Amino acid sequence: MPIVHSDRISGSIYVIATSAEAAQRMAFDYLRDTSKDYHVFDREEDASDRLRDAFRAHDERERVYAVSLDIRVTDEK
Repeated sequence: MPIVHSDRISGSIYVIATSAEAAQRMAFDYLRDTSKDYHVFDREEDASDRLRDAFRAHDERERVYAVSLDIRVTDEK
């Protein structure tokens, strides 16, 4: 899900991390500054491929976490 300027962002991003808390921090950092990697991906397949990359240094505890987003303007009544 590419991040674009709009009134709504919904969907999932995928984060390589060692825990759900770490995935949360990395997702927030990524949303604040999309110019850096943060091991955040738009597609689950891309995150899984990077996790399995034999040439990438990684922690054996790392897994791919899905972070669901539903950022929207609140309904006005």
